[in-house]
Amino acid sequence: MLKYRQLAKELIAEAEKREGIHAGIAAVEDVLGGPSYEAAATGTWRSDHSEGAVSWIPDGRCLLVLAMHHPKDEPVLDWFDRGNTEGNRRMAKISEALGSWLYTTHGVRAQPLPYHVERGGVFLKDAAVLAGLGVVGKNNLLLNPKWGPRVRLRSVLIEGRLPSSEPLENFDPCRRCPMPCRKACPESAFYRGRYSRPACIQRLEADREKPIDSGRKDAKGHPILVTEWCRRCEFECPAGEK
Repeated sequence: MLKYRQLAKELIAEAEKREGIHAGIAAVEDVLGGPSYEAAATGTWRSDHSEGAVSWIPDGRCLLVLAMHHPKDEPVLDWFDRGNTEGNRRMAKISEALGSWLYTTHGVRAQPLPYHVERGGVFLKDAAVLAGLGVVGKNNLLLNPKWGPRVRLRSVLIEGRLPSSEPLENFDPCRRCPMPCRKACPESAFYRGRYSRPACIQRLEADREKPIDSGRKDAKGHPILVTEWCRRCEFECPAGEK
């Protein structure tokens, strides 16, 4: 058991060598038993992501969960073009690098998972909570102690059973908060006192229909247009840094 604890510690330390990355480990069985898998999905989201589906490696029993800081002054990380965002591409590269490090250094196989559950991913907020990276706030976003909701998440499936990180204790940023996040929503997604996924999707679809100029040009000199997703609830949240 000591061997696996040491491996988990080394893996998290290796991940957090990257600037703006927090990492933790969660058991697959706990994630699959989380609240998001029991909830009935409402609203239909049309995904244009280019990531393909994957089949999980045998004996994949734990997840390395990554949270990457996404500050307000780096909007490009969330701009969607050519089937993905720059933030997702960056995290995919980090996931691949960590998987290669794990196999080369310790002979343990790992598999970076895609963002979407239907393509072989997991519900990342549940996984991040179990990995000790934050709590889910009243804005339905993961709230990290240092960065608040201004994070992006990915996961890497790992063979074997590494010990899970401890969930956070005594971290309740929404307690006594006047919830400016809910007031900021342009679609009033919290008007009934709880999150409305269809209302949020309506906002994202409106964003998709109005791409913005990225300031970059393609090989023919034409402006590259990108989708800038709504983040108003993130920016109004006082948790973490502002």
